[in-house]
Amino acid sequence: MSASLITTPAELLEQIVLIAARQHLQGPPSVLRSLRLTCRMANSALSPESNSYMYFMLFRDRFSPWRHFPGGQLTVDNIEHELRKRFRALQRIRRGDVADPDILESLSTIYIMMLEDDGRNWDQLLWARLPIFMTRFLRERLMVGAENNNGWPTENEVNVLAVSIFWLMSCSESICDETDELRREFVQLLSPYSFAGFRYPCFTGLEYDFCPLENSPKTVVTSAYGVYSPIRPVSTTICYFGRPVPFNLPPVAPYAILVHFSRLETHPLMIPPHLPETRAEAVANGISGPTKEDIVYFNTRCKTHFPGTMYGNRFDTLLKSRRHDPDWTRSIRDPLYRSPSSLPGQYIPGTISGRWQGSFIAPYYDVYKDMLSSPSAPSPFPTFGRFPLCVTFRELYCYSPSIPLPLGGNEGVFENAFLPIGCRWHETEAGIEFTGKNASFKAYYSPPRQEHLEIGFVGGTAGESKPSAHGAFDVIITGVTEDRYAAAWGGYRYMGRIRPSDGLIVLLREPLDPQMVELGRALFRGYIISSRNFVGRWRRVSSGVHPPEWESIFSLCKDMSWE
Repeated sequence: MSASLITTPAELLEQIVLIAARQHLQGPPSVLRSLRLTCRMANSALSPESNSYMYFMLFRDRFSPWRHFPGGQLTVDNIEHELRKRFRALQRIRRGDVADPDILESLSTIYIMMLEDDGRNWDQLLWARLPIFMTRFLRERLMVGAENNNGWPTENEVNVLAVSIFWLMSCSESICDETDELRREFVQLLSPYSFAGFRYPCFTGLEYDFCPLENSPKTVVTSAYGVYSPIRPVSTTICYFGRPVPFNLPPVAPYAILVHFSRLETHPLMIPPHLPETRAEAVANGISGPTKEDIVYFNTRCKTHFPGTMYGNRFDTLLKSRRHDPDWTRSIRDPLYRSPSSLPGQYIPGTISGRWQGSFIAPYYDVYKDMLSSPSAPSPFPTFGRFPLCVTFRELYCYSPSIPLPLGGNEGVFENAFLPIGCRWHETEAGIEFTGKNASFKAYYSPPRQEHLEIGFVGGTAGESKPSAHGAFDVIITGVTEDRYAAAWGGYRYMGRIRPSDGLIVLLREPLDPQMVELGRALFRGYIISSRNFVGRWRRVSSGVHPPEWESIFSLCKDMSWE
């Protein structure tokens, strides 16, 4: 009897599909659809209900391995369901319809794929022509609804995900390929998200709440723009590996700020001809301030780092997806997931230790005041001055059985970077000791233990934390401007804390020289995105939960030569 498709065993059909599909690993396997259309028998034999194992293998061949679930937590049915959802999203993106009615499902799927990418996911997104789609979306759809919002772009779920994805897919090559006109257009489109803190929060929750509880009362005040802090879309439910899972939307501002700085950096700071060449020449002539070599250093070294680029530090030994783990855990609230880190908020120990350098934007007070006083968005959006920023940070941990600093709750604790009001501290190489007002408490923090630093760096993958690494209750960050950079750009000290619920870093900055009060005290608040950039907003210390008179943006990356 001659062989035919009808008499072919299901196992052989399965192997035919897998072998043929592996010839072209990008996009949904066309051979599967073709075979299923040949006859009812083939359609049934190759359906997910009859052959879930084949769909499991197709997932493994085309997408980065799922790291966030221990073995046995996911069934083949879960994986097959996720495969079909990803194929649908890729096909929609490839069609290029930026007004697709299912775009929210597509973008949430793409965003998670990018956070979980170890190479294969990006290959699929390139097949879907994601860069072309996202550029079109920002130019054609981002401002939809602004005409009914006084010219301000809306912070809805779709726009939030679009801006986040746009940054995550960025690299130096893609920015170099943009024309100056296109870069200016992106900066103009995203500047409202970056600068208008009175409309677009930079944080997942209320910034002044160190230990937010779901049902805790919220302090609300009103400003010219309504409620402050502004209300933003926070959470939705997505289907993730075939199960409904809470999904917390990332704040749009940090990603918009990264896009902003990465485009500004294509235009280096001009070097005034009258500056001394070197620091030695400046000292010899009694000249203070930056030298030509300081500005050259800034232009060449103080640039935003991209998520997928290798920079030669120990974080390059991690899987790419591991570097995204803090961002992933801020978004995905999956009960099956178990963090490899002993710290809340999935903070990777050692992330912020070292020298960081970048820029901050200093707004023009009158221009910012005009924005606050008018309900309408300025057009064109104003530009502000960019200045260098350098600081060397140190992490200090409270390990069991030590007791961490009190959580606070008293008024003004946020403006004190979540440190108890009136407490004093003494820092040495061995650690830092805090003493409460009227000796009401003592707390001791020490440098991270070596085994703690090794969490997640075992063989380049997420490793199991050793027992002695557990019990790190709290993280204090201290920082200082080193002499070389202080001579050029001003010297400061920093002190602050990491919020355990989401990894928000809040730092109080003060001038090193107590006589330089005109430099002022400032509050820096932000996240480390993709383990690459410390990004957020800064403002002068003012009136707590009330909207500040002004605030602006900053972005720092780690100096690779420091390690």
